[in-house]
Amino acid sequence: MSDDVSPAWAPLRHGPRWQVTVGEPSASEAGQWLAADRLADPAGAELSVLLERERTGSGHRTGHAAALTLMAVYAGWVTAAAVLHWALYDEVPDMRSGNVLVRPAAHGIGGVRVRRARLLVPRAGEDSVRLLHRTVLDGHLLPLADALQCRTRAGARQLSGGIAHGCATALCAYGDRVDLLAARWRLFVDNAPGRLATLGEVVRVRRAPDGPERLVYLRNTCCLYYTSAEAVRCASCCLTSREERLRAYARPN
Repeated sequence: MSDDVSPAWAPLRHGPRWQVTVGEPSASEAGQWLAADRLADPAGAELSVLLERERTGSGHRTGHAAALTLMAVYAGWVTAAAVLHWALYDEVPDMRSGNVLVRPAAHGIGGVRVRRARLLVPRAGEDSVRLLHRTVLDGHLLPLADALQCRTRAGARQLSGGIAHGCATALCAYGDRVDLLAARWRLFVDNAPGRLATLGEVVRVRRAPDGPERLVYLRNTCCLYYTSAEAVRCASCCLTSREERLRAYARPN
């Protein structure tokens, strides 16, 4: 990786989905963390570990279903801090795979760290969203999707749907600044690699007629979560009609 970067990035504690630890793990913890750039090897031990954790945690019956759920979970947690920081501040933290470590957990990801907390500098003529596309999508999430497809034969379109779902969740779960984040999602998804714009939509819902608006993501591709041992469809399942999903999201907790 190039060190052509701007001053340090201070990760903000918006919530667990966007929490990032800075620095190499201690010697006693090093074995708990996987180098994200090694996950792009379809035959690698690191990818095997994540897939097995996801398969066990979700109760999936097939490897390709575990891969599809893992892709959405990974995009919604590992690179979420970069996507939200870009949306709020128009800066791109260094979440390139070579700078990221992940800790497996029962449902895919239990922790995210960066070796160095820093902001990336765009290339000449490159705006911030293209920088985000190049580093988070082209350089991190899409290579992982390719590895998962090679390893499990999961469908390329469904894996891309998981990427779109995870990136959208990085914004939708924030729960504030709805107008800004809706606009930033449109900017992010427009001309994004992987044809992400075709794979779902971000929509506004209210839990009550006079309640605050929030953003939710409706998938056009299936994560196959309903094939797990629990046989429960995910909240955004494309096998449920758009109207039914919107009604479910609008119900009070």
